[in-house]
Amino acid sequence: MGQISKELYEFMLQNKCNMTDEWLSTRVKADGSTYSQNATAQIEEQLREQNAKFIEAVSLVFIQEREEYRTYMEDWVAIVAQERVRQAVPLHEVIAQLRIFRGIYWGYVRKFFDENSKATSKDALRWSEAINHAFDYIIESFAIHHYEATQKILMSQQAMINELSSPVIPIKKGVGILPLVGDIDTHRAKVILETALEQSVKWQLDTLYIDLSAVAIIDTMVAQQLFQLMASLKIVGVQSVLSGIRPEIAQTAITLGIDFKDIKVHANLMRALESQ
Repeated sequence: MGQISKELYEFMLQNKCNMTDEWLSTRVKADGSTYSQNATAQIEEQLREQNAKFIEAVSLVFIQEREEYRTYMEDWVAIVAQERVRQAVPLHEVIAQLRIFRGIYWGYVRKFFDENSKATSKDALRWSEAINHAFDYIIESFAIHHYEATQKILMSQQAMINELSSPVIPIKKGVGILPLVGDIDTHRAKVILETALEQSVKWQLDTLYIDLSAVAIIDTMVAQQLFQLMASLKIVGVQSVLSGIRPEIAQTAITLGIDFKDIKVHANLMRALESQ
């Protein structure tokens, strides 16, 4: 890459602290968030460490080929993106900070150029292309990693919500209750089918009481899923008992031609349990 580029590389590393101080001094928010001026000492120290590694990664453009320095950039991006998602920092705030620091970084490159008579306009053009490519690559890669990390958390949270929204509660050996609450759409009905089967097997149930008293409306597709659940439970040796069926739900079931002949039905959960 040439001696002058190596000197620029060393110059940028020597000024890591100065650049980081200048960047942190631009903070204007005072809400205690990651990029605010009153962030905790721990967060500020973390920002300093991460920014130092960022400078090291970006500055490699002066002494390495693209394929080499991209490896270091990817490592930095992956770690910081996950951390920002964990801290609930919106992507636009991160990009705004990258834009601010990009200007500061460029300022130090200009300073080196102005103070070094050996640097030529050809060097400046080469550095400009390398730096712009590095920052653009990091922003694009960061957006991808941030999105993936966010989706992973959302999927985890949704899985937890799904499990909590359809809990099988064991009340004694071989007996459990599945209290359903709120609206049930096709997706939730599918989740209920899967989790109820898994939990019934897990708790080694013989009987599962499915209480619908807190469910106002069930459409045709959802009703089919619920009766499919009862059929599936029967296959694994679990008897289903329905309670709390509202008139609207009963009408939907009749419209579907569902036969209640082999299904135990009670007006409410209390009566269902008393018949045990």
